[in-house]
Amino acid sequence: MKVIQLEYFVAVVKYNSFTKAANFLHISQPSLTTTIKKMESDLGYDLFTRTTKDIKITEKGIHFYNYALQLIQNYHQTIEKMYDLNMGHVPKIKISILESTNQWISQVLATHKKQNADQTYLISEIHDQTKIIELLINFENHLAFTNEQIIHEDITSIPLYEESYVLITPKNAFPYKRTTSIASLPLILPTKGSQVRKHLDDYFNRMNMHPNIVIEADRFEAATNFVHRGLGYAIIPRVYYQSFNARDLDAIDIRPTLGRSIYINYLKKRKHSERVLSFIDQCINYWNFKE
Repeated sequence: MKVIQLEYFVAVVKYNSFTKAANFLHISQPSLTTTIKKMESDLGYDLFTRTTKDIKITEKGIHFYNYALQLIQNYHQTIEKMYDLNMGHVPKIKISILESTNQWISQVLATHKKQNADQTYLISEIHDQTKIIELLINFENHLAFTNEQIIHEDITSIPLYEESYVLITPKNAFPYKRTTSIASLPLILPTKGSQVRKHLDDYFNRMNMHPNIVIEADRFEAATNFVHRGLGYAIIPRVYYQSFNARDLDAIDIRPTLGRSIYINYLKKRKHSERVLSFIDQCINYWNFKE
């Protein structure tokens, strides 16, 4: 079975119509119908039930659809990697970052780009450590930044810096205060499931504290916007406070203190290019210089 046949099938499911799918694919409807019937014959089961009025995907068709999507995605990713191997093209450096690292990584990236003018990069924001490990192990990403050490025999996990969490407030909401307790404040926190939320929940449990959570938001950018609107106080990493979005807000240390470490991670067994290695060194040196 060919990839193009899978793409034909996916198009029929997407449009729930042979006519619309054929128009999208720029082929004739009889040709599309013949292809699907041939697939069903080869598979030994129906992918669709057909009436004069409509078509419906079968239960087996649904399972086949999920596999087809994965196969199509893998195919296109493989083709992209094959093009990347072209000797006349410098492969992208693929990096997963955390939202809070945007500010300083952009500075390192700018320096690295000046030294390697033809270098391109693919930057994605990923907070799920399981997904990060999967992308490294499967050679999808060269590097990943995490807010916890990755314990895995195939991955090198190097600490870069430590930072505290701070309370972000409107200007002069707490005049003359450098630290504060957050026990009774209306808080804007990350959503459940994120690593930062896990850090905060562990902190609340240790302090035997029941936080007054008024808003949960996926991103620090959204949380700081809500602070600007006077909807509550956000808890964010101190380094993120350097971002443009946190300007004109105050950062107050939390009492008792709460912090985390940021790590850079890469696969041990992968033969990294000199450019990837230089980027790793520049990230490490950036924080060594800061200290």
